[in-house]
Amino acid sequence: MEAFVIGASLGLAAGVSPGPLLALVLREAVARGFRAGALAALAPLLTDSWAVLLAWLVGDALPGRLLDALQLAGGVYLLYLGGSGLLRSNVAAATESNGGSLRAAVLVNLTNPHMYAFWFLVGAPLLHRLGGFAWSFLLGFFLLIVGTKTALAWLAARLGQTPLGPATLKVGDLALLGVGGYLLLALFV
Repeated sequence: MEAFVIGASLGLAAGVSPGPLLALVLREAVARGFRAGALAALAPLLTDSWAVLLAWLVGDALPGRLLDALQLAGGVYLLYLGGSGLLRSNVAAATESNGGSLRAAVLVNLTNPHMYAFWFLVGAPLLHRLGGFAWSFLLGFFLLIVGTKTALAWLAARLGQTPLGPATLKVGDLALLGVGGYLLLALFV
């Protein structure tokens, strides 16, 4: 039970932490509805599972240059998403496929160096220490990270149906631009 609680606590924290994936989940929910936001919220199941396996097998931290390359790619991609969102009309956004929401979220999370840093520096050592209870930790983590982001997507989709929806969508696009710019700036400062 202890392993599940630790995983659930970290999953909850990751689920509500501001960052590129949460910004994208909220933007997708406001622009395209709950289903699109919920699909984007599933990204950790695809991306973190890869990072968990990599961290488990390698057991050491990723080389700094690889994290820098991921950060560069992630920053550029977030700038693209935010910029294209600001240029796109709400009508055009609503007609796009929901499958694009999951695809975009997977790309955002795969290029997020913080996800790898978490699994290499925190997650993998915990998994090794928990031994046979590692599955319980992972169950708690994934239930809460996906569940929390899905709940926030539901709230954002409801907000998207109000007169505040278009303004909220623009704020989400600006947040993606801001995080993308920050990732790029942090590489060179």
